[in-house]
Amino acid sequence: MPYEKGNGKTAVIALGGNALGNTPQEQLTLVRNTAKHIVDMIQDGTNVVVSHGNGPQVGMINNAFAYAAANDDKTPDMPFPEAGAMSQGGTSQAQAGSPLPGRGGL
Repeated sequence: MPYEKGNGKTAVIALGGNALGNTPQEQLTLVRNTAKHIVDMIQDGTNVVVSHGNGPQVGMINNAFAYAAANDDKTPDMPFPEAGAMSQGGTSQAQAGSPLPGRGGL
C-alpha cells in the first residue's frame, strides 16, 4: 500500500509554460504567488505533485545564449538539455522555496 499523508487527497499542479508569463520578473512574481498556495495546500494535508512545463523558458534561455554567442566569441552556445536544466533549477526552484521559512519549511 502506498504511503499517504494527510487527508489522502492528491492535487497535480502543472506549473510553467506560457502560464509563467513572458519576462523573468513576471515569472518570479507568478511562481512566488503560486508557491504560497501550494504551501497552504500541503499544510492542509493535501499531497501535492508539481509538474513543470518549461518550453517557453527553455526557448528564452537558448535565444539569449545564441545572441550572446553571436556577439562574443567567449560565450558558448547553450544546448537545449542544459537550457532545460537551467530553467528547472533556477527561477522555479528558488521561488518555490521562498514562502517556506516561518511556515514549517526550510
